[in-house]
Amino acid sequence: MYENNNENNYTYTASYTPEEPEPPKNGGGKKAAKAAAMVLSMALVGGAAGFGGSYIANSMDTDTEQQTISETASETEETSSRIETVTAIPQTNEGDEDTSLGNLLNIDSKDSDELTDPEIIKKATPSVVLISSTFTEAEQQGTATGIVLSSDGYIITNCHVIQTTYDELVSTGGADSFYDNPFSFFNGGYNVESKTVKADKVVVTMSDESEHEAEIIGYDENTDLALLKIDAKGLIPAVIGDSDKLVMGERAITLGYPLGLGLSASGGMISGLEKELTTELSNGGTATMTLIQTDAAINNGNSGGPLLNSKGEVVGITSSKIGGANVDSVGFAIPITDAMPILDDLMNKGYVSTPKIGITGTDITPAVQRYYNLPVDEGVMVVSVEADSCAASAGIAEGDVIVAADGKDISSMNELVAAKNRHKPGETMTVTLARDDDNIDIEIVLDETPVETDE
Repeated sequence: MYENNNENNYTYTASYTPEEPEPPKNGGGKKAAKAAAMVLSMALVGGAAGFGGSYIANSMDTDTEQQTISETASETEETSSRIETVTAIPQTNEGDEDTSLGNLLNIDSKDSDELTDPEIIKKATPSVVLISSTFTEAEQQGTATGIVLSSDGYIITNCHVIQTTYDELVSTGGADSFYDNPFSFFNGGYNVESKTVKADKVVVTMSDESEHEAEIIGYDENTDLALLKIDAKGLIPAVIGDSDKLVMGERAITLGYPLGLGLSASGGMISGLEKELTTELSNGGTATMTLIQTDAAINNGNSGGPLLNSKGEVVGITSSKIGGANVDSVGFAIPITDAMPILDDLMNKGYVSTPKIGITGTDITPAVQRYYNLPVDEGVMVVSVEADSCAASAGIAEGDVIVAADGKDISSMNELVAAKNRHKPGETMTVTLARDDDNIDIEIVLDETPVETDE
């Protein structure tokens, strides 16, 4: 939410003394009120041109400074919206047309539940924690942020906060020949292998500086979410908002522990919604995520922390991993409405149930189209179909070409996977196949593939 701090007063000064007006005839009061309203409207319109430019300039400069704060929660008073007043506003008698300034400018003068930035930070601080992870095997340590989900100790954070990937030299049992493996030959018979491990120890530090060792309940790399549990009672959980109701330009604040600076806040706006980004997974695959974009600062250490709206509600879970560190003023957060079903799975199962079609496929390129003499130049060609899968049950066969999913054209396997992941196991997905120069729709009841987090 933007607030304009300029005081704008419109004053009309008469340059002569008017004669004493005659008493108005019947109905004159209403006409006088309408006339005054018209004069006021003209004055307001006349001042709008200069006001608009200063409003945009002030909007870009307001509330961008970072704040660092550490204090306990307290009840905050609701603030009411401020309405600028103009002198000589005609009063409205019962039955007359409402010409009040609030009505003319269409301003809602009711109390608002929006908070100031300091009130937002004070409200959220007890629910934001520091997370310290130790990876003994990888010889790494790191710090990040978490969000208190429940009073009995459940904590939200990112998957990459409690999981790391590192390179390991693995012996091949002897030096290979240069032609067989040049790297191994020059490194004394060793190959480099990428290995992913979860943290051996995770410590949660509360806003009152008390420390608790945490248990990793579960995590999901596809959505970059993780759930921890500490042995504590009476915690203050964060207030969860509704990310589906966000609009571009809305106020946004990040709160967390970036760069080892202690608890820090950054202000900005919701810069974009439903931004699709593809990230690499530790197993060599990719995952496409639908995210909130913000220009509030998100740095190393902010990962797992809250993106807050103007009511102090959590509307997103920030991640410094997504988007890259070399991009200025472009940060991303996982929508909280999308995250809650994932967290519910982690809490109740320890893993996330993901949907599965049961096929392998390849993107159609000009070379693939020519070689297989395919009827289309875009889509996914089915290479194999898993026995007893939902794809097999629906009648999908090797050589079929999938050109659309749920009515939306697709041109790659990544797009097909993204369409599949918008569903839950057991839901029905419609795929369109190109067969014999014609398209046919097939409904698939998606299988369930539990993703276990234990190694």
